[in-house]
Amino acid sequence: MLHKLKKYFPEEGNKCLLHYFFLSIMILLFTGTMYSSSKPGTSSQQNISGIVKDADGIPILGVTVLIKGTNRGTTTNFDGAFSLVASPTDTLVFSFIGFETFEELVGNRDFLEVSMVSNVEGLDQVLVVGYGTVKKSDLTGSVSSVTSKDFEEGVQTSTPQLLQGKAAGVSITQADSRPGGGFSIRIRGAGSITAGNEPLYVIDGLPGASINALNPGDIESIEILKDASATAIYGSRGANGVILVTTKKGVAGELRVNYDGYYGVQEVANRLDLLTAQEYVSFLNGIQEDQGLDPLFTPDQAALVGSGTDWQEEIFRTAPVQNHQISISGGSEKTNYYVSLNRLDQEGVVISTGFKRTSGRVNIVHSTDNFNFGLNLNTSLTESDLVPSGGINGAAGVIPAALQFDPLLSVRNAEGDYSLNQNVDLDNPVAQAETIFPVQETNQTFGSIYGEYFILDEFSAKINLGTDRSISRFDNYLTRITRRGQNTNGSANIFENEDFSNLIELTFNYNNEIGADHQINAVIGYTFQEFKGRGFNAGSQNFPTDAFLTNNLEAGAQSGYTVGSYKVENQLLSYLGRLNYTFKDKYLITGSFRADGSSRFGEDKKYGYFPSLALGWKIDKESFMEGLNDISILKLRSSYGITGNQAIGNYNSLVLLGTAGEAVFNDQQFVGIAPIQLGNPDLKWETTKQFNIGLDYGFFKSRITGSMDYFYKETSDLLLNLPIPSTSGFLNSLQNVGDTKNSGFEMSINSKNFVDDFKWSTSLNFAFLHNEVTNLGDLPFILQGDTRFLFDYTILREGEPINAYFGYKTEGVFQSQEEVDASAQPNANPGDLKFVDDNGDGVLNATDRVILGDPFADFTFGLSNNFEYKGFNLSVFLQGSMGNDLLNFTRVDSENPFSDLRNRQSYVLDRWTPDNPTDRNPSFINQDVSRAINDRVVEDASYLRLQNLSLNYTFPNLKVRAIKNLSISATGQNLFTITDYSGFNPDVNTLGTSNLRIDYNSYPLARIYTFGIKIGL
Repeated sequence: MLHKLKKYFPEEGNKCLLHYFFLSIMILLFTGTMYSSSKPGTSSQQNISGIVKDADGIPILGVTVLIKGTNRGTTTNFDGAFSLVASPTDTLVFSFIGFETFEELVGNRDFLEVSMVSNVEGLDQVLVVGYGTVKKSDLTGSVSSVTSKDFEEGVQTSTPQLLQGKAAGVSITQADSRPGGGFSIRIRGAGSITAGNEPLYVIDGLPGASINALNPGDIESIEILKDASATAIYGSRGANGVILVTTKKGVAGELRVNYDGYYGVQEVANRLDLLTAQEYVSFLNGIQEDQGLDPLFTPDQAALVGSGTDWQEEIFRTAPVQNHQISISGGSEKTNYYVSLNRLDQEGVVISTGFKRTSGRVNIVHSTDNFNFGLNLNTSLTESDLVPSGGINGAAGVIPAALQFDPLLSVRNAEGDYSLNQNVDLDNPVAQAETIFPVQETNQTFGSIYGEYFILDEFSAKINLGTDRSISRFDNYLTRITRRGQNTNGSANIFENEDFSNLIELTFNYNNEIGADHQINAVIGYTFQEFKGRGFNAGSQNFPTDAFLTNNLEAGAQSGYTVGSYKVENQLLSYLGRLNYTFKDKYLITGSFRADGSSRFGEDKKYGYFPSLALGWKIDKESFMEGLNDISILKLRSSYGITGNQAIGNYNSLVLLGTAGEAVFNDQQFVGIAPIQLGNPDLKWETTKQFNIGLDYGFFKSRITGSMDYFYKETSDLLLNLPIPSTSGFLNSLQNVGDTKNSGFEMSINSKNFVDDFKWSTSLNFAFLHNEVTNLGDLPFILQGDTRFLFDYTILREGEPINAYFGYKTEGVFQSQEEVDASAQPNANPGDLKFVDDNGDGVLNATDRVILGDPFADFTFGLSNNFEYKGFNLSVFLQGSMGNDLLNFTRVDSENPFSDLRNRQSYVLDRWTPDNPTDRNPSFINQDVSRAINDRVVEDASYLRLQNLSLNYTFPNLKVRAIKNLSISATGQNLFTITDYSGFNPDVNTLGTSNLRIDYNSYPLARIYTFGIKIGL
């Protein structure tokens, strides 16, 4: 950018934030020092060394070795070796994820060789579920778990990126690929049409926390709750699935300091093939000549064209990205701490774009015999440098303008000013990027604090308090250099938003083993969460100078002042309970119930009730399985439950008042107030009923493990805006009408192919999905879509997927006037597209539109292979989808431009002419905009992508005393994509989280190369 906007938050406020953060670090370090006393004793100290191996004799890296009763200890290196000072009476405790904890008395030895036993592929791994934890072996619901060891190397700037392709039945798309861009997640399809379909995020027990403010480097594990047994405990927010995020905690032992950083470069992975300057001249002259008109460019003018300007080359760049994180962790037997500080700086592959995030985290856990205390606190500051995006004609942003701007013009003219084509209503894309200043800054702090008191060994009470505070400001200034800025003589706008939520939870937990056969775990609780938001905006235009940017709105003309504000709030009051019962460690029952009261719904429908029941059977524990040694895990699961969806916005059930017109009385102007929304006291939840049956399996001593699930879920009482009689004073009303269903099959397979010095492991997950609208009440169909002056391009109709693409089918190009005369298009000409008269009535009109494609993938998958030898680790990750289509509005611009003088994609060169009677493309002379939505612009968006290729080397036997471990890595991301889709990226939705999915000049996907280093001190 030519200028840099000032920071929007007071400098003293930022200093205060940093002061508190570093003060917390100092307190924690002091606390760790206080608890660093060793176990008292009179025995002599001596150097103890040893090696830790698994049952196959393979050394294990990263095993925690502690002197029991103290926080003194160490970790094993690459060779499984360790060394520390201890006395003969000390007992060493060895622990590592996936293995049973092991204790060994030192005695009169100076060398120990320890063999750790696997706990059968993590069956004793504790998974986080709603309001509690459960052993993986006792799980009855459908839950996918992704831990930090599963995360890919390279640039991972947000939590959804960590999940892409990692969990069966979880589909992730990006609104655009700009730095800091948002993601959309669908778990087992989409059930709602107008309400939200995004899952609920719960970060360290705080529901609804913003996932965008979280540093992925702070995440320890992510659990995805998919079936109703797992999600019903979240009631009205569980219909779309729940994603539980657990951040890293400290581990008892000596203080650990870790640095994790990378630096990389990014480039556009795929560019569109546009007309060059010479091709542009030839194409336009050909269009003119075929219409019997004079060419736009004479032969002499055409000869002087030269190479022209490649506008993609002008706006795209090779951009750097870097990330640095320092974490400090440690603690004693009773108190553990984890503190981190992170800085991400990512420039975008489009000029003048970028994203910066500075974040800090403090996690503290303190435990005694009868009391647990915990604090999880996250704070972040994000800064986004943006450029104008989207839009059409004069409002078209940088990318759409670059794809359509005149290639004969240079970036600047002979006078040094930005070039403009007065015959085309588009702004110079470089001028927009360099002289329009949209900047967004968000300061967010969220966290939770809890205390748990054990009244009895089996019975405890826990209180959890949480809060989330976000302040965001967006500034945008349009200078008078650009065409749109000239229209207003400079325009400035500021939008400021504040969002708050507060949580209080009180739960009681009972966990007891009764005899040898019975185990009971139960939780009941009460929760209350409130959400508040408010905002303010102001604008001005007609400035005497551009120097003020947005920092002096009053410098604009008073006649152009704009101002606005809003405030919203809602509350959720809930009662919940769950019971887990295990009999003989074979038979499992889980039942849960939640009652939710929401202020968003009608006076008569405030409360909803959401039960679930799940059964599990550990078949491998049965006596008839004895002797079948090749089967190590075999568990059958089944569940049924009901969840809800309250993501409809605020006040939809109420009569609302707002401004409506103006009136003048006694020469004074007054603003009118009138009803702007019709109330509906019977408005209630969307309800989802889901059945799931699954099988967990493991073979050959768990060398092969995995799970498979079949699910069927129905969503009823859909919230739809239905037309009502105009005599009511309104055109529509939000009502509960309609049903949808999603069904599918999911499977995951994990294998350890080689386990000796050379290790090779494979993880594969895939899912099939069928989405369908099953009921729309009395309506035969509903048409949706409004983009680029084109309407009704998706349809809701029974038996079809939600928002299926809807338009005209083509069958080639008219080759002669005889074909035209015999068709349903009497006004067409040879060279025009031939559309199918679907109903055969001899007239081509809107009734001939058909389903053109399905936005939902039939099949999604992820495949990861990891190879290890000595200190080297090679990871290859492939991900993709099949059977999904995408409406490409960028191609619509090329097929039906608003002006023939706009540039197009190069395929138009192979157009129909009398000398080139092709059937692939029309003549592009007679544009039928009313039929622009057809099967030529709805494309197959199936793809296979090499998403991550990473080579890592861990240095063994480090001789540097201060460094405990050191590893380096080289990573490539988005290295190639195999697809028939003609746009920048088939895995995108310009409309963000909407079920209506299109691609319209989206920010291009970046290919990224990074070098990283991790140091442990």
